[in-house]
Amino acid sequence: MVMTRSNDRSRGPPGDLFVYLDVEEIPEIQRDGINLLSTVSISYLDAILGAAVQVKTVEGDTELQIPPGTQPGDVLVLAKKGAPKLNRPSIRGDHLFTIKVTIPKRISAKERDVLEELAFLTRNPSSRPQSRPKVQQATGSTQSENDSVTEDTNEEGDQNDLWNKLKGFAGSVANGALNWLKGNL
Repeated sequence: MVMTRSNDRSRGPPGDLFVYLDVEEIPEIQRDGINLLSTVSISYLDAILGAAVQVKTVEGDTELQIPPGTQPGDVLVLAKKGAPKLNRPSIRGDHLFTIKVTIPKRISAKERDVLEELAFLTRNPSSRPQSRPKVQQATGSTQSENDSVTEDTNEEGDQNDLWNKLKGFAGSVANGALNWLKGNL
């Protein structure tokens, strides 16, 4: 709108215009500058195995990938999902999610047995089987029940793959932190 000076006094005297805005708060999301902060609760199984969980953002619900081995207090980042920077709306902050791992107070007898077995395997790594039974398809040939078929596992390949995934994840976290620091300092 273009304002011009005129002798028309029906508009009132020139002056300042004050605009007041009420911003709707989302209880699960706090603001810290251009970054948004939230807490997400996951089960201990999701923390160990990894999962994809639905989280609330200012743009609506979205999926957050929980990597395997996530620890309580870890912070996961959804880049460029924060608030826009004042006078530079093309720059946006990140949405940071602090992980809270929930541990059940009560478990079933079967869950307890499985967890005790896992604890035993963790304490005694030499008792772990080095190969897994291979699932067989029904075929015309027969085998005696005493024959066991095992699948050779390529442990070195599995360890390298896990290491590469871990290095990639750590690199992406470091890059995200570096980008955040560059944009906010």
